[in-house]
Amino acid sequence: MTLRRSLSCLLLLVLTPTMLSADFYKVNVTRVDDDLYKDTGSGTYIVTRYCYEYVYYQDAVLNYEPYSYNNKLIFKNNKKCDVARLISK
Repeated sequence: MTLRRSLSCLLLLVLTPTMLSADFYKVNVTRVDDDLYKDTGSGTYIVTRYCYEYVYYQDAVLNYEPYSYNNKLIFKNNKKCDVARLISK
């Protein structure tokens, strides 16, 4: 029984860093085109999927982790858009 508990604790310790590795960034975005937003601070372009938010210099939160399929751009009104990729300047 203690071996099973030890293995469970070890597995939890190994998996915890991967579950908590997504990064959140405060961005100020402007819509450039369909599914294309620009972070006005860094000049980075954010490519989204089916995002119809018309914003101009609005603060938002970018939840981004490279190689993840769960990246989001979250606007002030809590509208969430899927992020396909980032294009750096």
